Amino acid sequence: MTRKGQFETEVRRWFSLVAAVVFLAIVHVHGYGQTDGGSARTINISINALSPNSSLQGGGAFTLSVVGSNFTSGSMVQWNGNPLTTTFVNSQLVTAAVPASAVSKSGEDVVTVANPASGIVSNSLTFTVPCVIEATGGASGQTRARVGAYYFDGWSGPLTNFHFEGLPLGPYQDRQPFSGWQDDDRCGVERQLAAAHNFGIDFFVFDWYFNARVNEPGDNLNSALEITHALRDRHGMQYAILYVDGAPFEVKASEWPAAIKQWIEYMKDPDYLRVNGVPALFIIDVGEMYQIFGSDAAVANALAQLRSAAQAEGLPGVYVVGGFGEPDGTIGQDTMAPGFSIAGADGYDAVALYNYPFAPPAVKGELPFSKLASAAHWTWNEAKRDSTVPFIATAMAGWDPRPWDEVEPVTGDLMWYARTPADVAGLVKDAINWANANPQLRPEAAPAPPLVLIEAWNEFGEGSHVVPTTEDGTSYGDAVGAMLLK
Repeated sequence: MTRKGQFETEVRRWFSLVAAVVFLAIVHVHGYGQTDGGSARTINISINALSPNSSLQGGGAFTLSVVGSNFTSGSMVQWNGNPLTTTFVNSQLVTAAVPASAVSKSGEDVVTVANPASGIVSNSLTFTVPCVIEATGGASGQTRARVGAYYFDGWSGPLTNFHFEGLPLGPYQDRQPFSGWQDDDRCGVERQLAAAHNFGIDFFVFDWYFNARVNEPGDNLNSALEITHALRDRHGMQYAILYVDGAPFEVKASEWPAAIKQWIEYMKDPDYLRVNGVPALFIIDVGEMYQIFGSDAAVANALAQLRSAAQAEGLPGVYVVGGFGEPDGTIGQDTMAPGFSIAGADGYDAVALYNYPFAPPAVKGELPFSKLASAAHWTWNEAKRDSTVPFIATAMAGWDPRPWDEVEPVTGDLMWYARTPADVAGLVKDAINWANANPQLRPEAAPAPPLVLIEAWNEFGEGSHVVPTTEDGTSYGDAVGAMLLK
């Protein structure tokens, strides 16, 4: 599957977004205030999302993004009726500078947008101070499995960033997460950590990028990870790093020591994920690592260098989990044997896949979730047949990339799956049962609970998420949690 950070994808999305903004501007200029049958036509303005939508009490100044419709160049964001310095982006988006004084006291602040020229004021939305974080409960104490969820750390930039394409300003606005679209503030990250733990999830595996700011201004692809690392209270959650080694984020051989130094600083944290007592590092993918370093021996040496550096800092080493998939060619619709062969030869401790949206063969349009579940079982059984190292089963939470128009690399078709909370919880249960039925592939032997992964917590653009959203509420997380408590 293509990675979101590749330059070709970025350029394509950037031009698509620019075209959309230009189109909206044209519609606005020629549509607002037009006469209809000789009389002036009044167009109301509305708002439907705030990002962020909550703040710590006493937090600093920040930029508020307001999503809605029929904004004009004169639109003004109002905080409890008081105007804020406002920037018009397009007819669906305005931003406002919120001073620290606005969040110095607790309460529910009212946000509206006014068009002073017409005197029209929008509906209101509530901004909450202080940050509302769930109390520990739900499935937070479950012991059935050690459940991790991949976390796509790409939601820190402005809402015009290509990662948000098709979402807040497009037809899939209902995928809005409960903590707001952006996760570049402490409140938003804490709320997600607490919610995930109450669903029975034990840790996040954050996508990590070596050149984290290579995209658009203001975009930090390691934002949520950095915030999590800085927190004193992670609400029962642990975390790990998934090094994404595709261009332009690959760590070249000359840069490898610098990357190791960054990773080890995270691994020293007591809340950093350990497997068999050893800090874990996930890498996707093994084929790219082979291309970067040039040989099995060179990759093995690089991993040995990582482990030695960790030991020099007082850690027991590093448990390296390799993943693989397209476009490196180590996974396909017939066999995954080449990927397992590379992982074994290069010295990885285990293998875990990120996702597998094909349902051999890929087709155009919607498919039932049972097809995605069948693909999951196929990948797990490929591991049973060919893997010489432990394997961590991944249960996908869905696949619906229509917001990003991600087509299948083999057929060029746009394909997605229907899903329900029961479907997702059932597939996670299958992953746990599979791990228990194949103890020879478990990274940690019983009586330790089996280790499984969910893809993903928040892949909104690809429709694989369990985080509470406007559309689904807490239904997906609740279903997973209920299953884990049975």
